[in-house]
Amino acid sequence: MRDRLGLLEFRLTPAKIIILCCIFLNVISLTTLYSALHQGGEFTQHPIFNKQIIWIIICWLSLIVFSLINYRLYFNFAYILYAINLILLVAVELFGKTVMGAQRWLSISGFSFQPSEVSKIVILIVLAKSFSSGRGKGFLRQFVAPFCLTMINAALIFKQPDLGTALIIIFIFFIMGLSSGVKKRFFVFAIIAGIIAAPFAWAILKEYQKKRLVVFLNPNVDPLGAGYTIIQSKIAIGSGRVFGKGFLSGTQNQFNFLPERHTDFIFTVIAEEWGFIGSVFLLIIYWLILAKMLDIIRTLKDPCAQLLSLGVCALLFLHIFINMGMTLGVLPVVGVPLLFISYGGTHLLTTFILLGIFFNIYRQQLYK
Repeated sequence: MRDRLGLLEFRLTPAKIIILCCIFLNVISLTTLYSALHQGGEFTQHPIFNKQIIWIIICWLSLIVFSLINYRLYFNFAYILYAINLILLVAVELFGKTVMGAQRWLSISGFSFQPSEVSKIVILIVLAKSFSSGRGKGFLRQFVAPFCLTMINAALIFKQPDLGTALIIIFIFFIMGLSSGVKKRFFVFAIIAGIIAAPFAWAILKEYQKKRLVVFLNPNVDPLGAGYTIIQSKIAIGSGRVFGKGFLSGTQNQFNFLPERHTDFIFTVIAEEWGFIGSVFLLIIYWLILAKMLDIIRTLKDPCAQLLSLGVCALLFLHIFINMGMTLGVLPVVGVPLLFISYGGTHLLTTFILLGIFFNIYRQQLYK
């Protein structure tokens, strides 16, 4: 009996547990998306559902491909990748496609993608290399160089406007920097300076971003405008109670009270239909992914690879934390999709590529 249990434990490696959890999340995503695309009991958006299935297949193939590419190649071309990334972000400003008031997409031969999502991959690679190579060097090399690279990238993304992704990139800079060998006081001074400058940032925000911050403090200030989505989101989550209303039975969802329920606010569909129990189950799956990633990260010997892996783990956590926080009304709405669940090809592909890179690091270190 012990031998059998030992064999089972041996087979369920951290990497395999992460893969199984991702498969579970794909199933949850398609199930929830199917429900979210109903209106008045009728399935109204077949193309969106079919696209998501195709994207999931493409993402798994991409994960396999990137898990086979030696991660050291990315560090060799880190700054070239960064330059290409900046060119794409500038191209968005000049030639980007505008959707719902935001100019975030590039369209090439009918295929649209978000360069800001590509930026997440590039900035993780650049920061991992910059912080690792700058360790023990002067202030300019240790802190100023990676800070400038991050802020230039974040500023171009913020201008699209995409406040959520810009903030995530800045948070990643601090998380990776504080986890590296760079002196902590540099980051403490930067955080203090950011807090002091925060009131002056109000002037550069777009009008809708200002409204989102105001309704975050009091949604009832504009209940039929900027506060409408968060009010409906809270109603949907609260109405799910402990066990939920059941599949395809959520009233806020089925009767179209909730905007963006297949993208940024898809968690509300889960909470309404499956209740507190379903939401906790989702959190457990997320926790398993992050916990097993941290288990792997602790075993890594290459400081650069360890820092990159930590950045990937932090990015996944931020997406979960910010999305659930804004749907619950405890964080401002900044347009961050729910990890592995929300509809959207570019975001999903970015996540799977990063997991592919993470698995390659794990394989390289495992068989070193």
